[in-house]
Amino acid sequence: MSVKLENLKKSRDQKVRELYNRLVEGVRAVLDRADWKAYLDMLARFHKYSPANVALILAQYPKATRVAGIKTWNSLGRRVKPGEKGIRIFAPTLVRVRVQVEETDPETGEVRVVEREEERLAGFHVTHVWDVSQTEGKPLPEPPEFTGRVSGGEAARRVWDRLLTTCPFPVAWGVTTPGAKGEFNPRTGEIRLDPTLDEGLRTKVLLHEVAHGLAYRLGLDGTQFYLTLGRKVAYQRGEAIAEGAAYIAAAHFGMDTGGYCFEYVADWVRDAEKLLEWGEAVQKVARALIELVENAGEKAA
Repeated sequence: MSVKLENLKKSRDQKVRELYNRLVEGVRAVLDRADWKAYLDMLARFHKYSPANVALILAQYPKATRVAGIKTWNSLGRRVKPGEKGIRIFAPTLVRVRVQVEETDPETGEVRVVEREEERLAGFHVTHVWDVSQTEGKPLPEPPEFTGRVSGGEAARRVWDRLLTTCPFPVAWGVTTPGAKGEFNPRTGEIRLDPTLDEGLRTKVLLHEVAHGLAYRLGLDGTQFYLTLGRKVAYQRGEAIAEGAAYIAAAHFGMDTGGYCFEYVADWVRDAEKLLEWGEAVQKVARALIELVENAGEKAA
């Protein structure tokens, strides 16, 4: 569940407000180090956590690799080591409420009002998780690996082949902008690549441009923000999201991620709330990008 900053700032829970201040401090530390890569690595590692909680984990326990609550660790036959300090994160506070909804009888077509219970978000509270290194006990089972994941150049070739089969945008050779490695045209929905790219780089550029396309479809790309943010910031947002999502997907499939550039992105993301907001968009686009490649593998199986 996404953690909205406005909800945290307005919370009546003092612990939530204190942790929010810690969150902002932690994000500022990431910004001071210009360590966008470390943040993206955390987003890739903890894709089920909100960007706010990922930033908190990074600030409190940078070497974390797998975190869970104490009940989860106990169910896996492990316990938290004595003296280990928990990592504080935000968790949703849900309440059950009775609501009235309209239902249509499929036989008579009659519309009637019925009452039922639903869970509603009432706010957030502070909870604790621990990294696997802070626990001891039964060995953890290895998570199942995606069958298409291989190392090195073979990974790039596999991703290239699979992405081309499921890419929702036509891909052509030849860019219209001098010096560009790739382009996504939101008006035509077409991706164009520089034909001189080597095998490894072309896959990274394709991931980046497909990420642009997916972000555009999801309403997260910079082009939708020209009027509210201005052209420059909107462009920066779009590039940060596309490069971040491409990096996470490349890392997920075992590609060499050394060619990704973060210095220019880090220079753009100089605001804590902006980094968290953009991080949420990066997560959504990265998930969609990974699903495209994995779906191609399922079709081929």
